[in-house]
Amino acid sequence: MKKKKIKIPFKLALVGLLFSKVESIWPWLAHRWFVKIFFSTARFELPFAEQKALDSATRSSVTFENMNIQMYEWGEGVPVLFVHGWMGRATQFHEFIPVFNHAGFKVISFDSTGHGLSDGSRSHLMEFTGIINILTARYGKFKMIVGHSLGGVASLHAVRQFQATDQLVMLASPTIAQEIVEEFRKKIGASKKCEVYFERYIQATYGQRFEEYSASHIISEIKGLDLFLVYDQNDREVSMKNSEIMLHRYPEAKMMITEGLGHNRILKDKEVIESTLTFLKNSEVVMA
Repeated sequence: MKKKKIKIPFKLALVGLLFSKVESIWPWLAHRWFVKIFFSTARFELPFAEQKALDSATRSSVTFENMNIQMYEWGEGVPVLFVHGWMGRATQFHEFIPVFNHAGFKVISFDSTGHGLSDGSRSHLMEFTGIINILTARYGKFKMIVGHSLGGVASLHAVRQFQATDQLVMLASPTIAQEIVEEFRKKIGASKKCEVYFERYIQATYGQRFEEYSASHIISEIKGLDLFLVYDQNDREVSMKNSEIMLHRYPEAKMMITEGLGHNRILKDKEVIESTLTFLKNSEVVMA
């Protein structure tokens, strides 16, 4: 199968052309630019199917750190939360919505800071988590949370911090901190020195090493979570090594491996959607 080329936002592609030149002349400036770009977001035009999902949603908002966060609800029933990934949006789960609604579940989602229709131009992992915690306070513990990519990692943090759910699905979620930073560095043509500066910045600003925020690190602090991991062998953004490490550190997890879906098409695959729903229903049977 021919590999699909990863779509890189125009601004990030432009940075890739300029960054190495800037770093060679003004390394101190490049180091600060590296951090700024890492936390900057981009928005994309909605495809037709996502626009339909947006139009059919019941919309509301919550406030997070003085920013307006766009909320969405579809259907009626027991609430299930869906959390998008980096540079994603709630409507990327449009294929899940009718399936879960038909099964009797209310689908809830949101656009995180700097994403979709929410305020901001920057974001980071713990802002995703903070919003999940707000929604957990509003709706109560969710029957299940489904998180794509970074959304899965943020949801895991919400489980640790706020007991947001007892059942979590992580779709193509990065779990290795070093791999995240290294892939980003390669995309913009930065040197290893930028990684060193970034690590120092995170430690100084947030009080922890970047690695301590990774899913593979915090999973050791979590007990009793019903965890379902879904990864694709052809995902060029999140390697299979991420799933292997998670399964090694949390052997109770269930695993599904797909092929040929990559990082984003995994959200449209019927087998993935049905398996996610089956995972939820099987848990209900066991709990009963």
